[in-house]
Amino acid sequence: MWTIKKDNTFISYLIILASLFILVLFTRGEYEKLQSNLDIRDSHLATVSEKKEELNRLNQIKANIKSDDTEYKKYLASIKEDELIDYLYTFIESLNSEKGIVNIKNINISEPKKNELGFTQTDIAIQIIVSNESTMNRFLDFLTSPSSQYNFFLDSFSYPNDGRKWAFSVNIPLKIFYK
Repeated sequence: MWTIKKDNTFISYLIILASLFILVLFTRGEYEKLQSNLDIRDSHLATVSEKKEELNRLNQIKANIKSDDTEYKKYLASIKEDELIDYLYTFIESLNSEKGIVNIKNINISEPKKNELGFTQTDIAIQIIVSNESTMNRFLDFLTSPSSQYNFFLDSFSYPNDGRKWAFSVNIPLKIFYK
């Protein structure tokens, strides 16, 4: 009697083990598909979260532009050469009354052209003679100040930095962008 019960238990274990083997054998492909689908879903969720962050950042920029429209309005105006030259000479007159002298030797204003960002770009080359380095620095600060009437961008700049105590000539290539 004991052998029949022992054989039944062994046969039961063998049937359970065989059924688990068959189950794993036939469902292995489905499990792999499930795992790959979960990996794809995770990558899509990561992409969606990145796109949401980018959308939030762009919406914040859009809200800032709508709330403070004075910052970008200076790019919407066109450049009038006489006003630009008057703007430069007005500052130079105030600078000359302080310490230091700035003399403009030459101003070249190029024809406006469209750049790759859709802005109109004008190149301005100013050749000046400055009395000392601190005067030159104040003039450059004036040109590149974010609160100024025009937003000039320095294309490249170099000057004789050999400790001169007398006047020297400087070429300042500027760019100005507007719509």
